[in-house]
Amino acid sequence: MGEAMKGVTKAMGQMNRQMNIPGLQKIMQEFERQNERMEMVSEVMGDAIDDALEGDEEEEETEELVNQVLDEIGIDINAELVKAPTSAVAQPAAGNKVAQAETAGTDDGGIDSELQARLDNLRKM
Repeated sequence: MGEAMKGVTKAMGQMNRQMNIPGLQKIMQEFERQNERMEMVSEVMGDAIDDALEGDEEEEETEELVNQVLDEIGIDINAELVKAPTSAVAQPAAGNKVAQAETAGTDDGGIDSELQARLDNLRKM
């Protein structure tokens, strides 16, 4: 055991002579400085991410409020969606035209005729 201790002491002495203590201190100081900088950047980025994700909570609160209002007026969206038809709606045949009431002449005749033309185009499709 004494021989082992003597060998370790000799090796440690050689290492101390070879080491550049001021250079090692400089490296350690630079490491510490970079580590502190990294911690600050991590903190800033974490705060920015937290701020960005804060809107999700507001969205959830909004959804809860909408659901509460719908519950108060007696509408259950999920139940209504289940009842909704899932198949495509059949298009009416061209011969099944719906009669429409003609409006008396108004001052906005141009707007009505434009809307009527658009409606006619939609029916042709």
